Amino acid sequence: MATLFNLDVNVAHTTGAARPSVGKFRKPNPPTFTSEDERARYQKGRLALAARIFAEQGWGIGCAGGLSARDAVNSDLVWVLPRGKPLCAIGSADLVGVNLDGHIVIPSATLREYDDGHVPLHLAIYRARPDVHGIVSGHTPHGRAFSTRGETVRMLWQDSCFFAGRVPVLPFLAGVRVATEPEGVTDVLEDGKGLVMQNRGLLMTAATIEGAIATYIRLENLCGNQMLVEAAVRGRGGRMIEVGEEEVKFTLQNVGSEHHAWLMGMPYFARWDKRTGGALVV
Repeated sequence: MATLFNLDVNVAHTTGAARPSVGKFRKPNPPTFTSEDERARYQKGRLALAARIFAEQGWGIGCAGGLSARDAVNSDLVWVLPRGKPLCAIGSADLVGVNLDGHIVIPSATLREYDDGHVPLHLAIYRARPDVHGIVSGHTPHGRAFSTRGETVRMLWQDSCFFAGRVPVLPFLAGVRVATEPEGVTDVLEDGKGLVMQNRGLLMTAATIEGAIATYIRLENLCGNQMLVEAAVRGRGGRMIEVGEEEVKFTLQNVGSEHHAWLMGMPYFARWDKRTGGALVV
């Protein structure tokens, strides 16, 4: 089995000590497939696993949660979650295939409808953004509380820098009217990575469903962290020190890519791969 790097313990360094020399690191990348059918099946399975990851965070309130993924082969086909099935039990056969207008073209095996509260919002973004292949939205605890402020996250931590200038605030009515006025959402999002949906919650987009779920989890946690720190400062005095503008730019250049977003999702999916046998099985 090939290792990610090679060690040469015989290389002497300038210190005079014999220390291992690390060879070129092989960057992890998404898997490759032997057929288009296999690639499409894998994408559906990853969406099903993303629903279980969402539920595992404790956010599967009833059967709620908006997750979707563009089909890996047909870019005009989007897979969405069925209405009324617990997220922790979603499998590939449960997913509903809809076109970009929202019409069901591939029904789920259980013949369930989809949640029309999330799907029109997602489809508006897919139509406007061909680069988006995964979306996660929800009314999760920290994001829901934070959304009442009508502002985006502050640059308080290194992790915050990923979202710098990329997560604008979506006015409440724009989200409500998305089915008839989709430009109200897409004009706010533009080429950003996500939205703070005012008085509702959060939404994250990515080139992969893995990236979307990973960045959603990070943003949800940052919203909670920020409110906690702000409450502590109000109660005890003092001030918050934000990350400097140059540091934000440097961090964003180094960890702001879609590949990094995908990589952030790997630990979550690895656990479910081990439990279930993987995306081609679920």
